[in-house]
Amino acid sequence: MENPTIWDFGSDIFKNGFLAFVIYTCVVLIVVSIIAKLIKRLFKNKFNPQAQLASQFIQKVIITLLYVIAVFSIFEQVNMLQGLSITLLGATSVLTVIVGLAAQETFGNFISGFFIAIFQPFQVGDTVALTEKDTAGRVEQITFRHTVLRTIENTKLIIPNKVMDGAVVENRVYGQDYFKRMIHVTVGYDSDPQLVMQLIREAVMSVPEFLDLRTEAEVEEGVEPFVIRLDEFAASGLDFGFYLITANLGDFFSGASKVRLKLLESFRKNNINIPYETLEIIEKH
Repeated sequence: MENPTIWDFGSDIFKNGFLAFVIYTCVVLIVVSIIAKLIKRLFKNKFNPQAQLASQFIQKVIITLLYVIAVFSIFEQVNMLQGLSITLLGATSVLTVIVGLAAQETFGNFISGFFIAIFQPFQVGDTVALTEKDTAGRVEQITFRHTVLRTIENTKLIIPNKVMDGAVVENRVYGQDYFKRMIHVTVGYDSDPQLVMQLIREAVMSVPEFLDLRTEAEVEEGVEPFVIRLDEFAASGLDFGFYLITANLGDFFSGASKVRLKLLESFRKNNINIPYETLEIIEKH
């Protein structure tokens, strides 16, 4: 009988001995690490910004599969774990039930995240609103499981991808070069409509956030910079509506505040009142 060597140490537990197991494990992990780095380098800057999110998901899936294969390969070097992959595959029906019940929500979020990455209804940096849930914010991160929104209150919302994929999402910067939202103001019935429209025009044109989208030719022809409408004969006054056009949502909030302050000042100077509800109390004796 040959004398045992260092290579035979642990052979009752490991397929080719403990030392061979350690070397094999190190080699496998180093090779997988190198391949993962090559994949990251291959995907880096190879896609346009619109495809970056999808490429990141594909990259992560490939790298995850590589490490899973590496782990199973290492398991095969342990005698008691040999055939583990075959055993797992042979128990497909049981695993399907267990995994399906335990990871149904997680898997659904992963699939939804993948579809978001592929079809890109929104991207990192977009300002979106979930109209059904009265929630809005700037997209900061899209992961396998969830999407992170930063609200105007500077709080973070962690929303599962399944919710984002199934909700009605208003993308406020999707394929557009400017942001446009309606502002309403109501004045008393005794007000001069033409004067009100003039004051609105002056207030909007005075704020730096306003974008004038007219061409030089339209300016020379005297085309109005934006439309002002008398939308409704309201119960308490004349309701005027007009759009404030800005570069983004943040500029809109800032510009809208300045417009309202300017209108308040102009209306007071011109004796134009903004009607408000009053409550009359009659005391009976």
